[in-house]
Amino acid sequence: MTPDDDDNPDEESVLTSLASLRSCDVSQRRAGQLRRRCHAMLQADSSLKRVPWTVNGALLRRHIVPALGGAWCLAYLLEIIRCTAAIYGYFGMP
Repeated sequence: MTPDDDDNPDEESVLTSLASLRSCDVSQRRAGQLRRRCHAMLQADSSLKRVPWTVNGALLRRHIVPALGGAWCLAYLLEIIRCTAAIYGYFGMP
């Protein structure tokens, strides 16, 4: 089997094809709408009033998430100890 020429176009044909493409741009009206919308979103974001102790989720990241992670690890460790004790007969039958 031989590769077809259409499967692997050479650089010259690709450049010729690219040169024949027309450029597209948004209309002035649409550009104005997008610009106004973008400016409104940027101004709204900077005008938000945030509670000082939750700036960027600092309370959640620094205290609550590690506490939940520690509690999860402790529960897992206790379950491992309980299962191990049950296997070796420390709990249950005398």
